Amino acid sequence: MKKLTIEDVAQKAGVSKSTVSQFLNKRFKYMSEATKNRIAEVIEELNYQPNGLARSLKQNRTHMVGIIVANIDYSLSVQCIRAIENELQRHGIQVIICNSDENADKENTHVEALVARQVDGLIIFPAGDNPSPYSRLIEAEYPLVFMDRLVEGITTQSLLLDNEMAVKTAIKELTGKGHEAIAILSLPLGEHAITPARSG
Repeated sequence: MKKLTIEDVAQKAGVSKSTVSQFLNKRFKYMSEATKNRIAEVIEELNYQPNGLARSLKQNRTHMVGIIVANIDYSLSVQCIRAIENELQRHGIQVIICNSDENADKENTHVEALVARQVDGLIIFPAGDNPSPYSRLIEAEYPLVFMDRLVEGITTQSLLLDNEMAVKTAIKELTGKGHEAIAILSLPLGEHAITPARSG
């Protein structure tokens, strides 16, 4: 069966290939509502699927984002991934999820693989404390966001929980219910302590 092309859609809709391309890229500024509706009808009628690779090459975008979690077993990681994926999918962006198992070398391998696949950006729950791999991404102007953790010496977009406020809220809740002997358990505050442990 012959694969449908943008030319087939244009011919059936009675418009130019350029107009169909504008429609697919959601650029409706100079398009009448009738033309827009006609193209949408033809695409649905023919069940046309745009060539994602060709569009990526033309736009220099893959519409994919890599998410590297330090530990996929953490409930916070799962909740964050779900929220990120839902939001990105609303904008037509797919996600590739990788798990580093709190291993900086494994994380670096994932970074290399995702960059090789030309994802549009990376969201990382950093497992490492060596700034070099992250510095290389920033120097290459690669979109990078840190989640839940910071890396000393690296300045990039970061989304963190206010751990101090979270502890105060928990203590207030417990004391409000009459508890007096309250303890907090944390990961070791050693040389490689992660941000939530240091700031809690």
